[in-house]
Amino acid sequence: MPRQRIHHRRDVHQLPEDFPERLKRFREESGLPWAEIHRRLDVDPETERRWREKGVLPNTRHYAALLQMADDLGLGHLFRG
Repeated sequence: MPRQRIHHRRDVHQLPEDFPERLKRFREESGLPWAEIHRRLDVDPETERRWREKGVLPNTRHYAALLQMADDLGLGHLFRG
């Protein structure tokens, strides 16, 4: 009897095309200073600056942490849809 294959589903987060603008809007609407966002996401300020100003996209771990933080603050809609 052949072995059954088990397919594991991974949650894939789709980054919005206008991610830098949404990140800026998140900061404004959350009222959090950039330093607090860096601390909560455990990222270097330069890393966040590259996301915001140079079009570099966050890795999956950082994006998932950002989504969780946004959801906790009631701002998850900013990064979805």
